[in-house]
Amino acid sequence: MGADPFNRDAETERARHSSPEFEAVAAEAEAFEEKLQAALLFDPPADLLDQVKSIKERPVRQRNWVPFALAASLLIFVGAAGVVWKQSHQWESVEAYVMDHYTYDGNALLAKAGENPSRQNISKLLARFDAQADEQLSSVITFIKYCPTPDGRGAHMVVSTDQGPMTIIYMPETQATDGEVLRFDQVQASLVNLEHGSAAIIGKQTQSLENVVVMVRNSLKTGLVDA
Repeated sequence: MGADPFNRDAETERARHSSPEFEAVAAEAEAFEEKLQAALLFDPPADLLDQVKSIKERPVRQRNWVPFALAASLLIFVGAAGVVWKQSHQWESVEAYVMDHYTYDGNALLAKAGENPSRQNISKLLARFDAQADEQLSSVITFIKYCPTPDGRGAHMVVSTDQGPMTIIYMPETQATDGEVLRFDQVQASLVNLEHGSAAIIGKQTQSLENVVVMVRNSLKTGLVDA
């Protein structure tokens, strides 16, 4: 679980849920992995590559590790700054968040989606937000994980449809403009306000989102107590 915290094969899932201690460790591993991924979200200095190349090109008269130590320190500092930025960043709008989030890992998670996670795992994850997915939705979820949202944690899901895989991002504490459609990077996203929170349904611009939007409205139950 530490090496691949997002692994959802059957054996790993059994281990994950075999005890409360293992569940806690798995949750910590996922959170740490999200921070590591977030560390990659930074804009390096425009001349960074030239600076690194110049280290090789400088004549070396004696063994001197200082330039390399400085370069390593710079990369560590920039990576740490990426983590801090991601944790503290406030998106200017829900629309900006959806585009940023999907651009960051949308395609990668579509590629990871495979066998359906167990209904138990889907229920446990969504229960953290007092939400649940009924049979219609849970039967087509092929990937689910926690993700950051503008107002805390949420859920990133991939669902199987007759048009191919699509993405649902559930934002438990965030309201959106119901029915608004965004188009960016060859994909489109439809925003849906729910009883509690909202969701973004994302697919290719060649796919129709209407059926998935209806399914989310009807099948993602939110604001439940002791879900």
